[in-house]
Amino acid sequence: MLLALYQKGRLRPDIENLLITAKQLGMYVLAINTLKVLDPNSLKEKIDCYIELPNFGRDFGSYKKGFLHLFKKGWEKQCPRLLILNDSVFYSKQNLVTFLNQMMNTDIEVLGATENHEIEHHLGSFCISLQASILQHCLFKNYWKHYTNTDIRPKVIKHGEMKLSKTLRRCVSSADQFKVFYDLSWISNYLDNNKELLDHISDLYRVSDIVPWKRPSLQAASRRIYNKYIQMDYNLANIEANINSKLSYFVDNPKQLIKAIETNTKENNLQNLSQRVYEEVKNDIMECFMEGSQIHQNNILLHHLGMPIIKLDGLYRGMFSIADVVQLTSQLSQNEKLSFQKLMFDKPFGGNTLSGWKCAAFYQGLI
Repeated sequence: MLLALYQKGRLRPDIENLLITAKQLGMYVLAINTLKVLDPNSLKEKIDCYIELPNFGRDFGSYKKGFLHLFKKGWEKQCPRLLILNDSVFYSKQNLVTFLNQMMNTDIEVLGATENHEIEHHLGSFCISLQASILQHCLFKNYWKHYTNTDIRPKVIKHGEMKLSKTLRRCVSSADQFKVFYDLSWISNYLDNNKELLDHISDLYRVSDIVPWKRPSLQAASRRIYNKYIQMDYNLANIEANINSKLSYFVDNPKQLIKAIETNTKENNLQNLSQRVYEEVKNDIMECFMEGSQIHQNNILLHHLGMPIIKLDGLYRGMFSIADVVQLTSQLSQNEKLSFQKLMFDKPFGGNTLSGWKCAAFYQGLI
């Protein structure tokens, strides 16, 4: 495990638990920290190789230091698989052991946890698993040897995250060896085998509307059904009265949507109606699943389904609202809730808390 840290004094409790879990699974841990801990010797049982360096270059500066150290020692020739992680995410205890095993015990040459469709497709750099053949590839080694550290966020995204994904695509032996664990196929198969999840989908998506990515809603599913299936009978004498009545229904799950449609349309084939409604709810979820940054867009849903990582800048970037943070908190164990909420609430939405040039830089994505 190559772990990029930004930890001062003591490690966060979730990072401590991540390291303990990694050691229990027999992983060798190389950690790069851009701050200083009070007692580095206290980390010996959790970290095999610990390096501190000046705070410059963001996570990719730490990754570069880690990989150059790995190449210098020749460890790429001994390491069967390497997992890249950083502390920009919260590591919950839920399913952590299974998740680490899934990322490490795979034959896929490059496996990311999640992907990002903003600007251009790339893997989320906070969690990528690499096979030995990738670590030993000359293109991969050259990428890190020539990568230039920078603190400018857009440059890190372009020359770090995006270019790293491009490099990894060139290193794999075939296109199907570059994959994402929580991809569209995964959620499609999960929903097919767990239809009951669709009854609770209203509680498993962010409500923040600051970032204009489309979010799943029963209202959207209702519109899809209306546009595809509802036919008006203009011979009915009371059609004008029906249109003007503007009936409203409280609907928070597909079953209630089915009931509302049945009441409005006098549909008798409830089996067919139910099938169509659930199909459209699933289709709406899958379309929204691919919007923007997958971990921000789907974090509540994915954490509920077993992905034990939560992006800590969700509230700061406007992808999460306070209600979304509360929803995520409800999924955590009791002894994790306070530390998680403190991490989230310490970085409220930048558009509300920053002013002057900092606010302008925030909206340009510079900070």
